[in-house]
Amino acid sequence: MVYKISLSSTQGTGKTTLATLVAGELKRRNVEARALAEMSTLARERGLPINEQTTREAQLWILHSQFAEELAYQTRTTPPLYDVIICDRGVDNYCYLQRRFGEDEYALRMTLGHLQHFPYDQIYVLPIVDDALKSGEGIRSTDPEFQREMDTAIRGFFQDHNIPYRALPQPAAEDQFRTEWVKIIVNQTLTDLERGGLMS
Repeated sequence: MVYKISLSSTQGTGKTTLATLVAGELKRRNVEARALAEMSTLARERGLPINEQTTREAQLWILHSQFAEELAYQTRTTPPLYDVIICDRGVDNYCYLQRRFGEDEYALRMTLGHLQHFPYDQIYVLPIVDDALKSGEGIRSTDPEFQREMDTAIRGFFQDHNIPYRALPQPAAEDQFRTEWVKIIVNQTLTDLERGGLMS
């Protein structure tokens, strides 16, 4: 069984970098780990609108693609066979659809159904970090009000649907590479997998 981690949060908090760092630390401890691609970036590459300008169709593509990508890596039968997959976002993609279009019964059923049948072993919610929302690189929104709104919506979604998650702490100012976050996730993963080699 593949161990699944979801990094959830509003945009601009460092999920993609964190996923890569966690995967690297796990690989150094002989755990076959894979950081999955962020679907909103792939959507943008395909010409689909995201963030404040998203459409229902774009968000449904993101949801379907996210869940399909997870299933593909969970059910591989040929090498490499992964011990851990790290998902850059997850069910919180639904919150972007809901924010713009209101509750969508079809998308909500798909999202909650995925959680029920293919649950994450751990969901980590990243906090808003003051220095993280920069240029956006044409992908993420740089609107701090939108960022805060989505942070509230995502945390509220988990609470409303009784979905357990672990809120990561604000990093120390000198912790530019979010080493504390990496340590928390890597050590919890190794503990859950009953492996050694914890980060100190």
